[in-house]
Amino acid sequence: MAEGFEVLALGRLNLATRLLLAPMARVGDAPFRLIVRQCGGVGLASTELISARGLLEASPASLDLVAIEAEDRPLCVQLFGQEPGELADAARRAADLGAAAIDINMGCAVPKVVRRGAGAALLRRPNHAVRLMAAVVKAAGLPVTAKMRLGWDRRHIVAADLAADLASVGAAGVIVHGRTADQKFTGEVLLDPIARVVDRAGSMPVIGNGDVRSPQDAARMIARTGVAGVMIGRAARRYPWILRDTHAYLTTGRIPSSPTRCQWVALVRAHFAHLCRLRGERLACAVFRQRISYYLGALRLPRNEHARFRAFADADAFDRLMRPLENEAAQDTLAPNPDTVTTHLPSGTARML
Repeated sequence: MAEGFEVLALGRLNLATRLLLAPMARVGDAPFRLIVRQCGGVGLASTELISARGLLEASPASLDLVAIEAEDRPLCVQLFGQEPGELADAARRAADLGAAAIDINMGCAVPKVVRRGAGAALLRRPNHAVRLMAAVVKAAGLPVTAKMRLGWDRRHIVAADLAADLASVGAAGVIVHGRTADQKFTGEVLLDPIARVVDRAGSMPVIGNGDVRSPQDAARMIARTGVAGVMIGRAARRYPWILRDTHAYLTTGRIPSSPTRCQWVALVRAHFAHLCRLRGERLACAVFRQRISYYLGALRLPRNEHARFRAFADADAFDRLMRPLENEAAQDTLAPNPDTVTTHLPSGTARML
């Protein structure tokens, strides 16, 4: 374990690792979270973005998003809204349903969210964002964080000042994506502005986010910015072991061997099984026909067979597709990836952990 490694705490919530699985719309549902947790390294996962009003109105979609599996704990419920009382009531509801923490989304730039004055629109109204945080902290009885971008655009970088103000009203932490809202996912993540957030946040933990595609990326972000932890999102879609690998790298300087083909096949099976159990067979098939694209390369399928995996109609058809892969994987004796060897942490990383 790296010298100086400490537990990451968000308020009274102590996390097992310094790594968070990001909320991802249409991807980060319970079945996906469960398989990433199965791979290891997750300190805290988050629901997809949930409308505060939808949760209070008990819409089926909102209730489905906030349903918490026993194996999916601790779980943060991410809410969006712009009315303090509504967000506060929704936070209380989420707490009653078993949330371990509440996150207020202050970074989503999707038009239907921004038009409501929520998400990244709050970066243009930082004083109102602070009022929202104060209301939710008072109501929730749980650690409350905010996930934000650096600002609405590069002319209006507000993250450092906003983080300090959120800390002053009781925020347990902030997650900062190193881009502005108008960039979406274009351009490079900026690390120096994240470091300024850390400087202004005082004792409140700051979690870095954006373009963490490898354990080395996470170590570099920690070394450059001093963040207390790292949130990983898109990279986990294609490689659900990335949080496991990153935790190992940050604590020991080593990256575990790559998962075998047998492990990949088992993970695909488990993901589909979770979908069937939680969504029903018909919806599970529809969803997994899209999700399977993330895994086809790792399964080492010839490209002319990809179409069959994007067209299966029911669980029996999926099973027939998977059986030959299981048989092949059982005979697969490939050695571990030679790239996954002992490595060393960048200078300065260990003392920041």
